[in-house]
Amino acid sequence: MRRFSLPFATAFLAMLLTPVIGCEGKPSEDEASIQARLKEKGTADLMDQVAKSPEFQPPPDGRLTGGQVEMYLEVQRREQKIREVAFKNLADVATADLRAAQELGYNPKEYSWVKERVLEARMLQTAKALDQQLAQGRQAVLAMLKERRRTALDDAQRNEIDQQIAEIERSAAAAGGDPAKESNAALIARYQDGFAKLQAEAQRISEELQKSSGSQGGQHGQ
Repeated sequence: MRRFSLPFATAFLAMLLTPVIGCEGKPSEDEASIQARLKEKGTADLMDQVAKSPEFQPPPDGRLTGGQVEMYLEVQRREQKIREVAFKNLADVATADLRAAQELGYNPKEYSWVKERVLEARMLQTAKALDQQLAQGRQAVLAMLKERRRTALDDAQRNEIDQQIAEIERSAAAAGGDPAKESNAALIARYQDGFAKLQAEAQRISEELQKSSGSQGGQHGQ
């Protein structure tokens, strides 16, 4: 059996381990390019370019298109990558979405308008879910009042119940929303898979950053 000298064995082991150690400590190509752009273009330069970008004229009806929702999702995916790198490098994370829009070739002013409409639509979705629960409650109350009216003893009691029924029906009618917001909410409902993936990735990034912050804090404390 051939025996290797200790210096040779040590050098051979180092040769095997060096690529592994180097890969772990080196940022990915995409992360490195993001780091370079963050250093190359500061927040002031970015905002100056955003201000000079072409004006965006929102549609009169305030309705989103499918293409705009897809643009929003694409920008958000890119924003998550930029935000993660910016946080690690103590750079400005607040403008990550504008950086993402610009890098992808979108008008940041249009993106900002789309972002507001998407947030409105998602809030409306939440409100509609609550309204549905309230509507079920209203139907139960109306059924109870109608039964009480059927067994009312006199006209005065029936009139009082009729007023209560009318008030509940008026409140239900007043719950109707803005047609444009309703349309936008219905549109983004078709992209729930994309929004769910964004949310899952945001959760992953948050957990990674918490681990990173915790490990750094532990190192500083030692």
